[in-house]
Amino acid sequence: MKAILRIWPWVRPYRRYVFLSIIGTLVSVGINLLIPLQTSRVIDEGIVENDPALVRDVALTMVFLIVAGMVMSAFASAMAVRMAFNAITDLRRDLYDTTQSFSFGNLDRLSSGEVLTRLTSDMQKVLQVLTMGLSLLAQTPIMFVGALVAILAIDASLTVIVLFMVPVIGVVVWYVLGRSGVLYDAVQSRLDRLNTVLQENIQGTEVVKAFVRQDHQTERFDTVADDLADQAITVNQLVASLFPTLIAISSFGVAAVLWLGGNNVIDGTLSDGNLVAFISYMAMVAMPMMMFAFIQPVLSAAGASMSRIDEVLSQVPDVADAIDGIDLGASSSDPGAISFEGVCFRYESADSSQALEPALQDINLEIPSGSTIAILGATGSGKSTLVNLIPRLYDATTGTVRVGGIDVKELSKSSLRRQIGIALQSPQLFSGSVMDNLRYGRPEATDEEVVAAAKIAQAHEFITALPQQYNAPIEQGGANLSGGQRQRMSIARTLVIDPTILILDDSTSALDLETEAKLQDALTVFEGRTIVLVAQRISTALGADEIVVLEDGRIAACGTHEQLLEASELYQEIYRSQLGSAVG
Repeated sequence: MKAILRIWPWVRPYRRYVFLSIIGTLVSVGINLLIPLQTSRVIDEGIVENDPALVRDVALTMVFLIVAGMVMSAFASAMAVRMAFNAITDLRRDLYDTTQSFSFGNLDRLSSGEVLTRLTSDMQKVLQVLTMGLSLLAQTPIMFVGALVAILAIDASLTVIVLFMVPVIGVVVWYVLGRSGVLYDAVQSRLDRLNTVLQENIQGTEVVKAFVRQDHQTERFDTVADDLADQAITVNQLVASLFPTLIAISSFGVAAVLWLGGNNVIDGTLSDGNLVAFISYMAMVAMPMMMFAFIQPVLSAAGASMSRIDEVLSQVPDVADAIDGIDLGASSSDPGAISFEGVCFRYESADSSQALEPALQDINLEIPSGSTIAILGATGSGKSTLVNLIPRLYDATTGTVRVGGIDVKELSKSSLRRQIGIALQSPQLFSGSVMDNLRYGRPEATDEEVVAAAKIAQAHEFITALPQQYNAPIEQGGANLSGGQRQRMSIARTLVIDPTILILDDSTSALDLETEAKLQDALTVFEGRTIVLVAQRISTALGADEIVVLEDGRIAACGTHEQLLEASELYQEIYRSQLGSAVG
């Protein structure tokens, strides 16, 4: 229940709908409580006394009450639905905004499948309890108390049967409520796993087919799908057994009332109409508990889902924006200068008890404004980690990273990232047109600026070969483009924002040497900008003012191509392995 109450901040702006829904529900319940009295009157005063006029009048009254109750119930439901959808829309928006504020570290701990489940399936379960739960929770206590008072007034001796039946129903509901809450949480966890596997299978279709691993992936999917099905069957079997049990308990109670109450009617201490009314009110006493039993699986599922949503909402971004953060462009006369001072970085393990090896250690590096520097090293040497610290996609574990002479932690993230353009090795393109993607970081860019950037990135030629050229559609993830085309699109998109610092994170790996050479030559128009090239190929680094060689997260060597050829055995080894030339 605490988890459900957690949604109140999103419901509060729509509390007028809550109030109107409760009022409508209470009026509806009050009307329903009057109907058994009319039934008793029809039997005792109309049928028994042979008064057709009274039967007609009471029947018409009952029709009016039924219609009025139906209208008020529909009104209450409409108000609840209006409140629920508005609140869920706000909650979904806040959850999405929260995930957008996360650093790479936060996202490392949350798989995309988990985030997707919270934004879809978990939201749907909370929506369900808001739409149907408000009316049921409002009417159950009023109906229970009202019906209990009515049966006490009709025949106190028969009420003992009801008072015995109620706790039995309560124990059954309490057991199922406690058990199903745990099981629903387990179902959602398995749904996370299913979504993750499904997303990996879809995104990795090319790899799966290339390695002929369809059977393996199908088996993997079947395993998690069967696990989800087993858990869902367990919880739904438990819930399904609840209703027959409650109906059986209620039926035993009705049988006892008919037995004892029938004798009272024969003895003349209870009228026929009152016996019928008593049974109707008895059903109304049991009905709220059955309603609660009906909604409790929904409450359990929604409680588990809201806890999972709250788990994301309560996360604090690892990279927090500085309070009164400094504007880099306005505060630094040299915003292109970068320095690393005693920087170490360690990724967080999903298992907090297990410490991972540092990805970077003792990094001390000066990158002058306007220079071109290449970061060279084998896979896993820490190249991408190093450049990710510059725009604060991660924060250094220890040490200081400065841009424009200012600690990046003192800068506002927006002003820092406005000065930096980064193109990744695995670019993410969005569905839309070529022009939409190229303008993504700077929507106000002119057509001429976009085309100029595309020409530098060596993308203009293939774009103009498309049927619709710059208006050509791009499928999700750029699926209708080759790897090299996607990389060139990513570089062009980065150049459009006209950054002070340009980071190319192995973003030419899919290009042939000729195209890469043309790109390197074209980048000379960026003279005066700081360019950081992350590379595994020496050919990418040859034109840099300085080359930094990383090994196991440490700077193993630093200098120009000629200096490294002369002084660094590691660089010599890389040079020989890639270019096959003797070092002399």
